[in-house]
Order: sequence, then structure tokens, then C-alpha cells
Amino acid sequence: MSDSGSRDYSKYLEWIALEFAPLELATPTETLEQLFENTVRYWNTNSAYKISQVYAYPTLTKRVQISNEFKVVATVYPTMTTTYIWNDHPLWTLMGITVLDNVTSDLILMSEAFRNYRQYVGTDFRWIYEKSDDPNVGGYLYAVNVPAGCSALFCVGTKRILPEEDIKNEYILDWIQRYWKSLVKQVEGNTLRKGGIVGVQNDGQSYVDEGKEEAKELQEELQINGRWLTFCLRH
Repeated sequence: MSDSGSRDYSKYLEWIALEFAPLELATPTETLEQLFENTVRYWNTNSAYKISQVYAYPTLTKRVQISNEFKVVATVYPTMTTTYIWNDHPLWTLMGITVLDNVTSDLILMSEAFRNYRQYVGTDFRWIYEKSDDPNVGGYLYAVNVPAGCSALFCVGTKRILPEEDIKNEYILDWIQRYWKSLVKQVEGNTLRKGGIVGVQNDGQSYVDEGKEEAKELQEELQINGRWLTFCLRH
């Protein structure tokens, strides 16, 4: 039996049956469900699909509980609108180029110098994510030096498929179904191979080989797409 306990498999079982039609699957329903959970477990262990959410920041407790949909928190941004004092200074445009007056340019330099100073003395915004040992419970995000007036934090991380989740994301659903099908092919092939009559050829071994090859290709695809979490930095 699968360990999810609350997932509705009906649409997934209908899909896999149509994929193998007109042949009927020899694999029991409980085994199909377990293979589906094995697929989800592999995704949760090896994927790096990027998700983001905004969480209210309680100034008293200094910590935020993140949804268990997050496997890892990769980066955090304070959500606040900074009012720059040079906004009221006039700007001019000459031949498509913005021209700053001396006062405005000096203020910009001062602002950058102050930002670097905060990093140097350790008063810049910092955070740490404490992952939960229980995948059914979200971990905690602790933040220090949160900008004054900030009421929420924007969190970016990797997605975990929850036990009760109805998978609707197009990319995730497509990969899950294809990888699940490759596992089912391997089980079906073993069943045909073991149930064959001596001296009579069947498609059992070819099913096993095909399923293993497809699973390997999908694992490599997931590894490549995991680079989605990589952030481009401009220096």
C-alpha cells in the first residue's frame, strides 16, 4: 500500500489505463499507487522546481513558519517600499540619456556607501531557514535586521509535492506521469517475463529495457531542469 493515505488516484489510474490501452494492465491497483508514490518521492528528493510565497513577518517572534510545500528556502527578500530622498529632485533627458544633477548623484553615492557599510558592520538583512524533520510540517525562517516598516517576507525555494496534493502544474504533472509510466513498464515487463511459457517469446524483457531507458532519460531531464533555481547575479 502507498503511504500517502489521502491522495485521490482516480484521474492518474484512468490516465495510465488509457496509455496502455487496448491492453489491460496486469499490475494490481495497489502496486500502481505505490509506484506513483515512488515517483513522487523521487521528485521530492531530486527536483529543484522553483516556487515563491509571501509570508507576514511578526516583529515580536522574529520567525515565520514556512509551508511544508517548501523543501528548501533559497533566498528571502523583505517586502517594503523604500522612499528615496532624491525622488523629488528633477531629472533631465538629453538625446534619450537621463542626466542627473550633482545633488542627486551625490545622494546615490551616499546611499550605496551606506548599504555597503551596513554589510561591513553586520547590520544588513540576514536570514536562516531551519528545516523540519517531519515533511508534513513546515520549517521556520528566522530573520534579523529586517528593514523598519517591513511587514512581510518574499520567500523563494524548491517545491515539494504534498501527500494530499492534486498535482495540477503542467510541467510537474507531465514529468510525474511519464516517469510513473516508465516504472509501470518495468513491472509489467517482469510480470510478462515471469509468466511466459518456456520456448515462447513475449515482450516482457523489451518492456523492462524500455522502461529503464525512459526512467534514466527522465532522471537526466529533471537534473537539467533543476538549474531553474540558479539565480543570475549582476555585479
